[in-house]
Amino acid sequence: MRRQLLTFGCVILVVFVLVWGLWAEEENVLLVRTQEAEYDEKTGKIVAHKATLSWKNLEIFCPTLEVDIKAQEVRSSGDITARLDGLAVHVSSLSYSRKANTLHVLDLSGTGKDMSFGAQEGLFDFSQGVAAFTGNPALTFRGFQVVFSRAEYRFAEKTWRGQDAVVRREGWQGTAKQARYTEGTSFLVLEGGAELEREGNRLRGERITVNLDTLQVRVEGNVEILLIPPGEGTQ
Repeated sequence: MRRQLLTFGCVILVVFVLVWGLWAEEENVLLVRTQEAEYDEKTGKIVAHKATLSWKNLEIFCPTLEVDIKAQEVRSSGDITARLDGLAVHVSSLSYSRKANTLHVLDLSGTGKDMSFGAQEGLFDFSQGVAAFTGNPALTFRGFQVVFSRAEYRFAEKTWRGQDAVVRREGWQGTAKQARYTEGTSFLVLEGGAELEREGNRLRGERITVNLDTLQVRVEGNVEILLIPPGEGTQ
């Protein structure tokens, strides 16, 4: 009976600490649920088992989750999976800071029905509603792969935007200072010194828009068309 009361009290404490400790403004709440937890009074840490972190259209499932009450931080590692707008994502570790209201994750790889994504590192800023990715972030969709030096995903607009973009597709290759793609639309937009080579023609301009349905290309701003002799183009 005493053990049951202690267990019940621990669960109540866990729920209170997690809700209070991770609470920000209402629309920026990171919600934590767990089926079982253990509290160490000496260290002031809670270890939650089979825990779920939820924020809007992001859900993360952790086999174990350590909550540091004093530092107001949450950490996990191991077989961590997540769902993000139809993507099934795997990460190797995560840490959450209540003070900054940010979630830091390592080694992301995600796949979905029409898209895949990977990056070495990601930082989710819940107050701003944006996730930033570094470490060769790569986005693959509709037959195209776009690799960035740094990329962002904005939750409200469902838009991917990145810097120093390299675009690849069978028979295509291109570069641009920036690239943008909004989920559910049919356009990939390259901006800033944009260049795209296709079927022996190299197109340059300030802005290149690719229609993903028809594969038609629109070039705008200081347009140049280079006709590449056979054997001298990009392989």
